Order: sequence, then C-alpha cells, then structure tokens
Amino acid sequence: MKVDVGVVHFTPLIQPKIKQPFKLVEKVVQNAFQFRRKYCHRGLGMLFPEAQRLESTGRLLQRADIDPTLRPIHLSLMHFKSLCDVYRKMCEEDPQLFAYNFRDELKQKIRKGQGKDEDPESWES
Repeated sequence: MKVDVGVVHFTPLIQPKIKQPFKLVEKVVQNAFQFRRKYCHRGLGMLFPEAQRLESTGRLLQRADIDPTLRPIHLSLMHFKSLCDVYRKMCEEDPQLFAYNFRDELKQKIRKGQGKDEDPESWES
C-alpha cells in the first residue's frame, strides 16, 4: 500500500481576508466541509438547531447569494466571506445561535434513545 503524505504550513495574514472573529470563521468553514462531497447546504445546515435547520440554512444561503447546490470545494474565499458576514448577523439576531453545536444535540438524542432501551416501561410511549 502506498500512502502520499503532505505537510501544510499556514502563516496568518496581517490583514485577514475575512474580517470576522476567527472562531466564527472557523465554525462556518468546518461546518461547510463537514460533508465535503455533499452540497454545501448540507454542512452549513449543521450551524442551526434541527427545528429551524431548513429555514435558517435557506435564509443564510439566500442572504449570502450562494447556490445551495455548490459543493464546499467550489466555494470561493468571497463565498466564505459572505457566509461569515451573514452568519454573524444571524447570530446577532439570535445570541444563542453561535453557542449551538450540532454534536451536542446529537449526543442528547443518543442519550434519550439509550434511556428508552434501558427502561422497558418507556418503550410504549
């Protein structure tokens, strides 16, 4: 088996191209590439709680003027800048949004599911 390995070294720019807090940019980019082979709306949807995911993802992409069927690898720096700008505005409108992490919601679902398996009385409900 042959494995190709590469090392990439990033040097931060003095003036970043996206003028938003690093944590916000990191969150948007990580979520966009969460499902790198899917359309970008799939990963970006993970920025939002499940109950509002479809509506909020649509709003994010519409306000950022991005085609939801683009794949993450086809998003340009300007696309990410626009996504970060719009996401920040959405977080200002809903201050709890930035703290949301889809993995926490997933863990809660798993715990609830495990609880039902362990308690036979809860199986019928």
